[in-house]
Amino acid sequence: MKYISQGSQCQQRFELLLSRTDIRSDNIKAALKDHLVTGLADSVASAINGVSQSNFNRAFNAMNDVAETVEKIKELDWARVKSVN
Repeated sequence: MKYISQGSQCQQRFELLLSRTDIRSDNIKAALKDHLVTGLADSVASAINGVSQSNFNRAFNAMNDVAETVEKIKELDWARVKSVN
């Protein structure tokens, strides 16, 4: 399941998600930002940043995995808050 998508992230959330990955390449970071924050298509973001589509996809999946974990934590927290009230 996709937890992140084109243009769906603000700069701050993008940086927090990115900080939980092992992504170090400035070009891949820029391509991800162009796709997730700016809203460019993944193929366009990859091309203008000189990143192969396969490397972009690998990095995107890593970011999505982190976003999935964040959402699962939020669900657990929300369930706990609801059960207390």
